Amino acid sequence: MSGTGRQAWTGDETATPLYSALFLTAAALILMRIGLNGRVLDLVINYTAEGGTIVEKIHPAFWGLLAVAAVTFATVRVALDAWELRAVRALLGFCAVASALLVVAGLSGRSASVGYLLDSYVTLIVLAVLFAFPAAWRRGFGHLLLGYVVLSALVGIAEFLLRVRLMPFSESEAVFRPTALTSHPLELGLWCTAGLGFVAASDWRPLGRAAASAILVAGCVASGARLATMVTGACAAGLLVHGAGAGLPPEQRRQRRLLAGLGVVLLAPVLLAVLAAAGALGRFGGGIADENAMARVDVYGVFRFLSWGEILLGTDINAVLKIVNERFGLPFIESSFVVFAVQFGLIGAALFLGMLARLMRVLVAGSPGSVVMAVVAFFAVALSNNGLSTKTTAMFLIVTLAIAFHPPHPLASRNPLAPKNPLAPRSGAA
Repeated sequence: MSGTGRQAWTGDETATPLYSALFLTAAALILMRIGLNGRVLDLVINYTAEGGTIVEKIHPAFWGLLAVAAVTFATVRVALDAWELRAVRALLGFCAVASALLVVAGLSGRSASVGYLLDSYVTLIVLAVLFAFPAAWRRGFGHLLLGYVVLSALVGIAEFLLRVRLMPFSESEAVFRPTALTSHPLELGLWCTAGLGFVAASDWRPLGRAAASAILVAGCVASGARLATMVTGACAAGLLVHGAGAGLPPEQRRQRRLLAGLGVVLLAPVLLAVLAAAGALGRFGGGIADENAMARVDVYGVFRFLSWGEILLGTDINAVLKIVNERFGLPFIESSFVVFAVQFGLIGAALFLGMLARLMRVLVAGSPGSVVMAVVAFFAVALSNNGLSTKTTAMFLIVTLAIAFHPPHPLASRNPLAPKNPLAPRSGAA
């Protein structure tokens, strides 16, 4: 303990029970925030439904994380390295901008339609509590969270084979699509896409990484998320080719990568034929640019019906949705870009997305290439629909994984007095 009565995590031989308990509680609550989706919460509270109090509109895990963060920062003397300091500042800056946009929406009378901004983005601020714990602890939790993503993909495969869903799902669909441990098939595909790059950066054994990667790819295909499937396939092929010949001299590595690339080209048609025969490519039956896909492009035509003032400063999303319904025959605005531009205006949307891009750039700075690939693939898929402009668990997932899998400071990895990880498996001698 330091002279101030607060524990510093650097330089202590062992962690106190309180310190370990705070970390385990924070990890459990973050897992709850990601795993307990809106469809489940709607069964007991008015989380996404109309009515209810402000307490119900915010995920219950947030309140627990807020309490844990308060206790942690009151009892722990946090020592941040250069990257951690930049990451915390970027996180606080992004949440401050999201909060400002929420205030502006409230003053303009449009706060009712931007509730997701508070629940999915402003509340990300509680993830700053992760920086109060050692990098090794964060990485251990990252592996646990990644295992949950792989488990979700495995559940999705089982649902596809059995044609039954584990989670509540009321939307009618022409083709059965599993949801697994997520709230929507598209979210399942998004999880699988993001998880692939983090698996490649994990500390699991090669056989474990290969099995987890295969499960994620299969889970993504089973989800029926077409763009996610294509992006995941491209990422898997890239990782396979790049990983070929690892540890060999440059000339031999280039030969192995060439052979691996040739193998991918030759085996891809066979794999696609097998998937088609199994009925896993049913969503591709109408082609890539079918009516559903074109709806996400056609919706941009709504800007023709808005004035320059509305485009630059934003307007009522419900009025724009009415235009989309009547003029384009679309039931929803299936584009987060359009939703952000309508609600915040081009100026506010550019500021919001710019700060989000800055946050993610800081979080992945110095990370392995597969982690950068995972984050880029995540947003390429997520921004293709309206998933990021609704109450979603996806942002908590990608930010937590990016923080957890960032390489630790070299000195921290060599510190023999660092607190023992409470999530680490115990040896037989322990």
